[in-house]
Amino acid sequence: MKRVLLSMAGSLIAISSQVTADPFGVYPFKIPEQYRAELKGYRTQWKRVTGFEHSGLHWQQFIVVFLNKDARVYESNYLEYLRLYQDYDEDEDEEEPVPNFKSYSEGTIVLKENFSAQSGSPHEALTITMMIKRQPGYSPTHGDWEYVQFDNQGKVLLAGKGSDSAIQKVCASCHESIKERDYIFANFYSKSK
Repeated sequence: MKRVLLSMAGSLIAISSQVTADPFGVYPFKIPEQYRAELKGYRTQWKRVTGFEHSGLHWQQFIVVFLNKDARVYESNYLEYLRLYQDYDEDEDEEEPVPNFKSYSEGTIVLKENFSAQSGSPHEALTITMMIKRQPGYSPTHGDWEYVQFDNQGKVLLAGKGSDSAIQKVCASCHESIKERDYIFANFYSKSK
């Protein structure tokens, strides 16, 4: 705990504040009421699987990805992605590798913070997008994932199944292209300490 002294109109006022060197201890997004319990402490208690990554897949924004569980599945799928798509040379006479992607378990939440880019760096906190693995049968043609997006003030912009027309346009149509990876792009990975 650090005490900070401020001078206001000639008098000193002592203010106590928690000082942290970890930028992930700060929450730049308001969480909608209906998701507060599920997302409590996501920046400090969940597994962060990326740093700030510039993503061409996500409207040229910087992203940070967190998982509440199944971080090993994410890591495994990232490594499998590298093995399949970066090590394989179609021009050589080698046999095409067989993919070995893993699936996420029910209750897994893949949360992605989205930030604007300014001068090649993350800037303003824009939105959070999540995929929540629901019970079998929730959305069988879309991997049983629920898609959610809310803005930095906690206003829900979309929520529902991949078959919903708004979600199909904004999210699901891209994620359908990676069905074999359980619909999750694991194209970035940073092993945190």
